[in-house]
Amino acid sequence: MRKRIHHWLQAKRFFKSLAIFATLGVVYLSLKPPSPDAQPWEFLWFRGDLVLHFSCYFGLTFLYFFAFYTLTHPLMKALFASFFLGSSMEFLQLIPVFQRFFDWQDLLANTLGLVISSIVIKGFFNYSDSE
Repeated sequence: MRKRIHHWLQAKRFFKSLAIFATLGVVYLSLKPPSPDAQPWEFLWFRGDLVLHFSCYFGLTFLYFFAFYTLTHPLMKALFASFFLGSSMEFLQLIPVFQRFFDWQDLLANTLGLVISSIVIKGFFNYSDSE
């Protein structure tokens, strides 16, 4: 099983292309002006946008890990790239042109998503190494 996963993750061009498109999508969605008729929503007791932030950066960290898999220290590079993108997007929202606003909770949800993703990655790949 480990050899199949390792061989599959060697397709670095596919994952790098996918990571670039996902990053461009996140940049667009983070900076586009909000819809004037957008209704706030909740998931359990969380604001809905926090769930989106968490899941987006959870997935991006996985994607960056796969894109950096053939390099040294891919998890650290994936964490840095995800954190840099998330914090950059939040701080760019301070610019009035984008008609968005900075929110510490969004930044916290981004960070929590990438931390949980890194724990899952470490758990899965440590387990697969011991097979």
